[in-house]
This record gives sequence, structure tokens and C-alpha cells, in this order.
Amino acid sequence: MRFTPYLVLTILTMVIASTLDSGCAAIINRDPNLRWWVFKTYGANRICPEILKQSLALRLTGESSPAIGRYFPSSCTTSINEENRTVIVNIGGDGYAYLPGSKRLAFTLTSAPEYKFDFFMHEKGNWVWGRLSRMAGAPDFHVKNTDNKLLDVAAIVTPIGPVANVFGNQIVSGFLTKGFTVVETSEGKDFALVILPPGQKPFKPIQVDSKAAYTFVNETTDIHSSQQDFLGPFEVADDGQKIQIRGTLVGQSAVDFVVVSKPLGDIWRQSYESGAGATRPPGPPLWNVAVPPGPFTRKFKLKRGLYYVVVDNSRGVGQSNPIFSLPNPIFDPAVRMTYIAQLVDD
Repeated sequence: MRFTPYLVLTILTMVIASTLDSGCAAIINRDPNLRWWVFKTYGANRICPEILKQSLALRLTGESSPAIGRYFPSSCTTSINEENRTVIVNIGGDGYAYLPGSKRLAFTLTSAPEYKFDFFMHEKGNWVWGRLSRMAGAPDFHVKNTDNKLLDVAAIVTPIGPVANVFGNQIVSGFLTKGFTVVETSEGKDFALVILPPGQKPFKPIQVDSKAAYTFVNETTDIHSSQQDFLGPFEVADDGQKIQIRGTLVGQSAVDFVVVSKPLGDIWRQSYESGAGATRPPGPPLWNVAVPPGPFTRKFKLKRGLYYVVVDNSRGVGQSNPIFSLPNPIFDPAVRMTYIAQLVDD
């Protein structure tokens, strides 16, 4: 999943729905004044705590394309505009992505979108929308560094524009301005960078048994040679629950799944983004398992808390030791992982 700052509102609507009959739910759906009161009273103060627990997958094209990087919020404040019935969300964070030419690129982004929030209680679940009202502050996107030290990042041009602008524009125009939908159903919470009507769900590459587990994320990601991908953070609600990752790995090399707590993972990720590249974790991992090409299922029993599952496609970090390939100044080979991350009890 998903950069989902408004999941608390879906939880709130489910609580309301469980205590009200369908007639009352219909009244709420028809009354924008009541929906705004519900949000500002119970939901607004939970936006930032939810933001800071999530990450946003970055893609070059649509929702069905592979993730090639992630954005991790690290600061957040909100203010309510009662007159306009909107909320200004001041977000700051950093992230990484892999592009031809620059290879791994690390960046920072701060922005202040002002959103109109709304929700709908549907028979299949709850749909929550964030529609951009305006940008209260201009987005500030900066490239910190890249793996390719020989090229001027500002001069690199991809098929869709200068590399220094690609992800700044994607986050601003895709995430911030197009709006988003959070869907809360018995299968879990889904997030899409598009406004979906009630009853319609985001694209998912793996079919899910709604009774099997709670789903964090269901996506495809590319991990290039000598790179890492920090999946999560994922929240374990109770001691003894397991994070399950299942899917298919396509490529010539095995990878490692390295599980670490969020505090340790944040330090590790900051090192990765600083230009140090793929390194060992700065402390003992909770789990470290190899995953060969083909179908896989891995389960990690953990205590209550937030965790990263780091996918490592480099030599010397985990157990797998991927096949050695000669360095390429422009582009490195990759493995493609289509996977679903879930919280399970067994």
C-alpha cells in the first residue's frame, strides 16, 4: 500500500456504519454538512500520524506499471480551513528512484496541498476521496545525488523530460493534483492515485482471497542490480502476527528479504539515499532470507510495531549473492517482483 494519510477516516466511517442501520448511513451519504463535521471532529487530527507511517510507490506511467522508487514522508502538519471546508497538509520527505542515465536518484520534496475530503458508505465498504482544492505552497523538489557521478543530473533527459523534474512532476501532478481514493473493505485498505467511484477498486496484479489476510500492498516492483527497495513500513498490530510476502520473482538472480524495525530501517534507508548505495543494515536484522527466481512465499513472525522488508539485489549484503554483471554506465539489469504483502495470524 500506499501513501494513505486518510485511512483513519475510513476506519471512522466503518465504526459509524457498524452502529447505524442502512437508513442512517444513507442520511450521512446525502448530508455533506454531517460528513464534514465527522471528518473535522474525528479525522483531521489523525492525518499526519497516518502519513508518517506510509510510503508512496513511484511509477513512470500508470498504476499498473512497476514501481521504480518510493517517497517517504518524514514531517507533516495540518490546518483546517473551516470556511472552505478544506485541510492544508504540509508534507516533507525524501525518497529514491531508478532511471536510465542517472541510475539510483535520491531526492527531497516538500509541498502544501489543500484538499477537500469526502467519503461514501457503500455496501461493499467505504470510499474516501481527497480532491485538490489548491496548492497553498509551491512544491519544492531537489535531487540530492545519483549513482552516476559522471553525468550532470540536470542535463539528463528521459523520454518524458529532464530527469531532475520527472519525479518532482510525477509526485506533484500525479499524487498532489490528481487526487486519490482510499477504499476500505473486508480485504483491507487500497489506495489509488485517481478518483474512483463507489464500488470500483484500484488495479491489483494478484487476486486476493478476502478471507485470507489483511493486505498492505499488492504491486509490481523492479529492483536493479546493486540496488535495494524498502517495502513498507508495515504495521504489525499484535505480538505473534506475521508479515507474509508472496508472489513471483522474474529474472536471473535471487534476492534477499531483510526485515528490520522502522527506526533501524530509517537509518539504513537514509544511508542508501545519501549515496552509500546498497550496504548491510546498521544493526542486526530480525530476518534475512534468500528468495530465488520463481513463485515464493515468505512469512515473518514479529512483535507489535512497524517494519520494513528490504529487498536486496546486491552482492555481500544477504545470502543470495546475485550473478555478477559488468558495470553499465547507463542502465543495470533488474529483477521484477510481483508480490502481495499481508498481515496474517497463522
